[in-house]
Amino acid sequence: MKTPTLEQFLKDIASHQLTVNLDQGVFRDLTLARPNTVSMHYNITTRPGYLVITGDMGSFVFTRLNDMFKFFRSDDGYEINPGYWEEKLEAVNRGNGAQAFSVDTVTQILKDHLNDHLEGLDCGHSPSDEAKAEEAKEAIQNLIGLAESDEHDFYSKLREWDPKYDGGVDMECWWEWDFKDYTYHYIWCCYAIVHAIKLYDAEMSKEQSHE
Repeated sequence: MKTPTLEQFLKDIASHQLTVNLDQGVFRDLTLARPNTVSMHYNITTRPGYLVITGDMGSFVFTRLNDMFKFFRSDDGYEINPGYWEEKLEAVNRGNGAQAFSVDTVTQILKDHLNDHLEGLDCGHSPSDEAKAEEAKEAIQNLIGLAESDEHDFYSKLREWDPKYDGGVDMECWWEWDFKDYTYHYIWCCYAIVHAIKLYDAEMSKEQSHE
C-alpha cells in the first residue's frame, strides 16, 4: 500500500481555495476545494476539544486539546505525526480507517524473515542445500502471492502453516507481526489538516494587518 508523499499531496491541492464558513473562537468551519469541482475537496470543523475532517478523502474525528488547531499546527513545514495523531482518533468513516492490511508491509516482513531463515541454515553449496533454500524462497513467495490476491486466504495459510510441507520455514511467531500500514486516505488527511491550518493562519494574519 502506497501512501502519498508531501509532493503528491501538494500537487493534489495546488488549485484548492480556502473558504472560511465560520470563525468564532474555537468554533470553526473551513472548506478547501478547487473552484467548480468537489474532487478532493475537504472540510475542517472544530469545536472545543474536537477536530473533524470530512470530504472526498475520508472522514476522521480527533480529540485532544480545547483548540485542536494548536494540536495540529506545524511551525516546521508540513510535519505530520501519523502514529501519535492516530492515538487521538475518536471515529473514522466505515471501511476507511487509519490503518489497513498492506501487501507492501507483508512483503517486507516476510522477505526479512526469509533472509533470517536462510542465514540460519547450516548448509554449504551442495545441490541438496541449494534445494532447501529454493524451497524456502518458493514457499515465502507463494505466501506473498496469497497476500496479493486475498487477505483471508493469506491468514488461513498462516494458521495452517507447517514447516515440514512449507519450505522448512518456521512461522510460529507470525501472530506477533503487524501486517497493517497507514492508509492513503489517512496520510492525505493528515497533510490536509496541516495545510488548512496554514491557509487559515495566513488569512487571519492578512485580516489583522488590514485592521
